[in-house]
Amino acid sequence: MSKSLSWDDLKCDIQPWIRTAIDSMGFETMTPVQASTIPLFSGNKDVVVESVTGSGKTIAFVIPILERLIKEGANSANFKKSHFHSLIISPTRELASQIHNVIEEFLKYYPDDLYPIRSQLLVGTSSSSVRDDINNFTDNKPQILVGTPGRLLDFLQKTNVKTSSCGAVVLDEADKLLDLNFHKDVETILKMLPKQRRTGLFSATIESAGTQIFKTGMRNPVKVAVKSHSSAPSSLSINYIVVSPKDKLQLLLTLLNNYRFKKCIVYFPTCISVTYFYAFINHLKEQGLVKDDLKLFSLHGKLQTGSRMKTLDSFTSNLTDSVLFTTDVAARGIDIPDVDLVIQLDPPTDSDIFIHRCGRTGRANKIGKALVFLNEGREEDYVPFLEVKNVVLEEEVVELKPVDNLMSKFHEWILQDRARFDHSVRSYVAFMKYYSKHTASSIFRFQTMDFIGIAKFYGLLRLPRMPEITRYASADQIPDEGWLVSPPVDLDNFAYVDKQKEKARLQELKDLKQLNDKKKLKSQLKKKNMAWSDKTLSKEGKAERRAAMAVKRKAIEEKLLQEDGESEGEVEQDWKDLVRQSKKKKHNPVQGSFDDL
Repeated sequence: MSKSLSWDDLKCDIQPWIRTAIDSMGFETMTPVQASTIPLFSGNKDVVVESVTGSGKTIAFVIPILERLIKEGANSANFKKSHFHSLIISPTRELASQIHNVIEEFLKYYPDDLYPIRSQLLVGTSSSSVRDDINNFTDNKPQILVGTPGRLLDFLQKTNVKTSSCGAVVLDEADKLLDLNFHKDVETILKMLPKQRRTGLFSATIESAGTQIFKTGMRNPVKVAVKSHSSAPSSLSINYIVVSPKDKLQLLLTLLNNYRFKKCIVYFPTCISVTYFYAFINHLKEQGLVKDDLKLFSLHGKLQTGSRMKTLDSFTSNLTDSVLFTTDVAARGIDIPDVDLVIQLDPPTDSDIFIHRCGRTGRANKIGKALVFLNEGREEDYVPFLEVKNVVLEEEVVELKPVDNLMSKFHEWILQDRARFDHSVRSYVAFMKYYSKHTASSIFRFQTMDFIGIAKFYGLLRLPRMPEITRYASADQIPDEGWLVSPPVDLDNFAYVDKQKEKARLQELKDLKQLNDKKKLKSQLKKKNMAWSDKTLSKEGKAERRAAMAVKRKAIEEKLLQEDGESEGEVEQDWKDLVRQSKKKKHNPVQGSFDDL
């Protein structure tokens, strides 16, 4: 044991009950990030902490939060009503829940004869509203709040909540919280808090936040960077497998059936693909083609919060071999014991997420293995690309042990219900959308994509009409009418198992057949078959027009108010009437409308 990493050698005093909790929870020694961060953050320093995934960053800020809370007297009956002392912000509900559980685990050892320390979890759920959170806050008087940006912002804006006593704030996975998706909410929250507070930013990839960290209001922060030759912990081996896209499903089944693991996480690119493959692989399990003792779980961002939490708890507590199919919603910070295998069916769109995904295994010096599938060809350049970021991958060769007639079984399963056919197409299209967002665009390019191979991986019966395929796939690649099965399926008689859906489909088919006007029919079909990229552009155009109209409306309303103040005797005009009149007066020498160009 290194003497410097002994809890007895921590360079600051900690409460006896916190030390008891540390011993009881099995943390025999500190990790380097804990030894460096706890004294600084418990004292009077703001910290920016970067350390490899699985290195104990949660404990590194939970202990200082508890220490500061006691030092500043927030654990007394005199602490102001409707106030709180510490705020911990997390990008996902699952991570927020996990942090809250760690705090509660420590508080089990807090002395009963002292004024209680309480924490409250604030995440959006269908079963709990902001009003419910306010009622719980008023009744329980928690000093520590843990939550996600959206719900926290709604909560803090209520008049029942006072922010002036907040003495510490932590941004866990800070680079994610400061990116485009969250930074506005996070900035608004930070502006509501006192300037004289302590701030801690924690992440494995904090450098990617760039200059955004200066917007968090830190005062002369100390950077704690626990560096190593690799961005991954030494107990984690990261490997890649080069595979033909059409063989990806066979390779996944080979790994699930033949690799030894306790818990495995499989990352899919999109929510719809998680639902789709979870259903099909469960079907294969029923057919005896997947190990009997393997328990399957699915988790993604489109599920209700209650379902997500329940699934995560079930996967964590399950004692048999188990697999979690998920998206990047479970990529950051989640600490699930006994995960010893991570499989990525496709690299993530952001290379920083790659190490976060891999870091779900090999945590706290336990052995772990991470595998990523790379499609043959250009995607193999991803290996040297990651080496520049100090992530070293080694090639692994796996002998396929194929399931006999897998593609036939896949198609038979899809043909049982038109909803599965819809899912296959939607999964394929969603993947194309996902692929287009890769930051390493020189590697992940449509020009080199195997459209047919990927379609076979998704079990497609027919290629959808997509501009990406038309533009980049060669004519000899695309089969007649796009059909990948022979004979083609009669789509007019391909029914949904769901009676309501089938009734609606038949009605729509009937309505289309009754359209005598060929132009109208063509318009209806064009709208129905619009590409996702066109829909996105259309939405963006509408949003821009709405924003422009809002500015115009505001200017007109201000003009009306000004005119109303100048001449009280005049009859008020509606601003819309004013717009109509101004349009009539204008002479436009150019015919036609160019609004949509």
